[in-house]
Amino acid sequence: MSTLSAARKADSSAHALARAMAPSLPQSASSHREKHALDADPRRAIHAAFTANACLKSWPAHAIDALYDAGKLRTWAPGELIFARDQRCDDIQVVLGGAIEMSWTNAAGVRAVAVYMWPNEVINFIPVLDGRGSMHDQRAHGSTTLFHIPAAALFELFTREPTLLRNVLDLICLRSRALHGRIGKTALAGFRARLADQLLVLAQWHGRATARGVELAIKLTQEDLAALLAASRQRVNKELRWLVEHGIVEVRYSRFTVIDMKALQEVSDAV
Repeated sequence: MSTLSAARKADSSAHALARAMAPSLPQSASSHREKHALDADPRRAIHAAFTANACLKSWPAHAIDALYDAGKLRTWAPGELIFARDQRCDDIQVVLGGAIEMSWTNAAGVRAVAVYMWPNEVINFIPVLDGRGSMHDQRAHGSTTLFHIPAAALFELFTREPTLLRNVLDLICLRSRALHGRIGKTALAGFRARLADQLLVLAQWHGRATARGVELAIKLTQEDLAALLAASRQRVNKELRWLVEHGIVEVRYSRFTVIDMKALQEVSDAV
């Protein structure tokens, strides 16, 4: 199994974290809803997100409460830009609904996706800590609800309880190792193996058991999958057809179901 898949098992929240030093958020706005309440108990939801994370699960309740009390809830429309690459990041976010696409786009409009961040992810620690802006374009993938926690509140917490910073550094290291494992896979594996590995990662992060197999809860087009693999849609389509013909994967209306996880793993392990 890939390093990224293994890291996901160790850290059931996981990936990128960021926002630099000022407590203001972009006000792009009419599509935003701001409130300090969720349909369910919001405080419980924030606690659940932190404690679901292997590196942050030891944080005491009073520390999470302090961040909750300083934060604010926002809902972003599908496709809405939350932060542009290099834009100043002033807070960390907890993903509570929907997903965030972390991507890059070049001058020709070609898009490459690094990862999709799913509910219970705590993200954007790196831009907050180094003050150098977002590492990606961050967009809502579907209607997405985030809880924004100002950098000032995070730094105040670290001043009072500096040992908590070690947990954040552990999380950054874990995700860095996962990233380098993925880079190694991309550099050394054939395209079919890379596609199979990406589907395994998505199944690990976003899969739910069904009668047919493991269905990806996240809705992805072939263009989205191509962007995750930095490849053309045509190339992805060709290899997906092979996986479908061999009864390994099923594709229906932007929904992917892994029928045979063992066979998909064998394809991923092939050179």
